[in-house]
Amino acid sequence: MDLSIEALNNANIDKWEKFNHEMSEGTFYHTTKWKRVLELLGHNPHYYLIFDGDETVAICPFYEMKIRGFKGITTLPESDYNHLIFKDNDPAILEFIREGLESEAKKNSWSFIIFNSLDKNIGDKLDVSYYPNFSMGTMVLDLDHLNPDKIWDDVFTAKKGQRRYIKRFERDGFQIREIDSDEDIKILYDYYLKNIRHIKGNEYSYSHFKDLYDVYTSKNIYSTLLFKEDFIAGGFLNFIDKSKKTMYLRYVAINRDISNKYHVQYYLLWESIKKASEIGLKKLDMGSNVYDHNHPGYKLKRNFGAEYKNQYSIIRPISRLFKFGHNVYRSVNPVE
Repeated sequence: MDLSIEALNNANIDKWEKFNHEMSEGTFYHTTKWKRVLELLGHNPHYYLIFDGDETVAICPFYEMKIRGFKGITTLPESDYNHLIFKDNDPAILEFIREGLESEAKKNSWSFIIFNSLDKNIGDKLDVSYYPNFSMGTMVLDLDHLNPDKIWDDVFTAKKGQRRYIKRFERDGFQIREIDSDEDIKILYDYYLKNIRHIKGNEYSYSHFKDLYDVYTSKNIYSTLLFKEDFIAGGFLNFIDKSKKTMYLRYVAINRDISNKYHVQYYLLWESIKKASEIGLKKLDMGSNVYDHNHPGYKLKRNFGAEYKNQYSIIRPISRLFKFGHNVYRSVNPVE
């Protein structure tokens, strides 16, 4: 192999996009448009392509971050998918990536590198010391296997009440409308903010929502409000990637003042599934989640037939001081 590393630039950006599109592991979050979104959030990117001769064999989207004052890099923060993508999961390519990033780490005074992967054996493929890191997966609905009719008939049950929760909105006169006006975006954001604060999640500013509409066209965004007359029950902002035949669920808005007889997320999920199927998509990505059968988000998504897809994360210490500090931290907070 004749491997080389190259920073992303205007001359090779098309090679990045082409590789992401052609690889089955490629996602919406690995595109350079999402890179722009993360930059607008204040993240400092370090994107690298790996070549074997003239052939692209890996793309590596890294960003600077800090852990207790130590500066390092990780792949794709604030993204539901954050894995490296390299051809055939070849250990030789991964080892070359590690060596190249460690060289960059010395130049940039990085104390650690976090590698995220869909391959559970990523640690075994690195011939160096590393530590397991906290990992999260994603919940994915295969629409080829479970279309809306099959979900309605075979996945939904009387005991769990999915059909009942959905029909209640229809019976009571609620409707869905797609949005793109500034006024409706602000309404969606206000209910998103109230909901995210209710669940104590990580909130985004209104400017972030506006940035999304500036970066993406209406073909990439499916955004709605669920309403009855002047009452807003909730809504969502999802991403559509027709090249990957996938809809990515991203931001949910819920009116927490609505009667508890209504289950807003059930109806919003159902509308997302129907829309994705209607426009010929093959997958519905329901977002990141911990692998916990008792977690409300996990249970909700499983009630629609979604399967958990794990992602794996490891930390490669670079500086001795970080390694010492991380050893102390791990002795108190072991990672399972």
